[in-house]
Amino acid sequence: MSGKAGNAGGEPQRLVSDDELERYRVDGAVALRGHFASWVEPLRAATERVLERPGPLGTRYGKDSHRGTFRGDRYMWTFDPDFRDFVLSGPGARLAGELMDASATRLFYDHLLVKEPGAEAPTPWHQDLPYWCVEGEQICSLWIVLDRVERDSGLLQFVRGSHRWNRRFRAPDFSHREDFSSELEPMPDIDGARGDYEILEWDTLEPGDALAFHAQAIHGAPGNSRPDLRRRALSVRWMGDDVRYREHPRVTRPIRDPGLRNGDPVGGELFPQVWTRQPAI
Repeated sequence: MSGKAGNAGGEPQRLVSDDELERYRVDGAVALRGHFASWVEPLRAATERVLERPGPLGTRYGKDSHRGTFRGDRYMWTFDPDFRDFVLSGPGARLAGELMDASATRLFYDHLLVKEPGAEAPTPWHQDLPYWCVEGEQICSLWIVLDRVERDSGLLQFVRGSHRWNRRFRAPDFSHREDFSSELEPMPDIDGARGDYEILEWDTLEPGDALAFHAQAIHGAPGNSRPDLRRRALSVRWMGDDVRYREHPRVTRPIRDPGLRNGDPVGGELFPQVWTRQPAI
């Protein structure tokens, strides 16, 4: 498979530009163009396999009343060879590590999110961190698109700079039943007061493009109102140097017990270290 990126020969030059680093630090999200183009076709094939035979965490999102289909799955790398090849050999770990300014990058998990044409269910405004069994500043997601995505087919939007608010909000259930982390303050009504926020939006992403974003950045997406476009997206979550395991009664659980307890540094075979920063040449 093409598109592999490793540490061979050292890393004399960053994959991300100074401007992309600044956008990630200040805005909490940045578009990365074209880094995954050579992986699109194998990932599309892997996506169809997983949709046909979901893993144990395969899910349908949205209310029962929502028209159309919004499906997802997690930890595909643990049971599908092409997803495994992508997360362990693709450029994602290095891109995330550079954006986080980490000395090394570990995989948290991969997350498939597919909105079929006409899928009505939105992705509610949320931060990722309140859902998760990990804690830390250096956690970055790469939301990689396998189809051309436009604003009306489910393109992610962000509240600019919200990762620096030092606030955490309840995490809405994507099935709209029960919030995670209900002890936190409610998520503001972003859609009801859009003029009060600076919303980061992009017109289009092409297959192989990605949005990189901080785990505390507030983001959401509309449903896919297009009858002619699928929206297949793969969000791969990466962890840097300061991440610890977190036990909480309402978090999304890993696909299996990682053998960690509250406060432990993340590690082990379920969270492999994929990239290590090489000394400058």
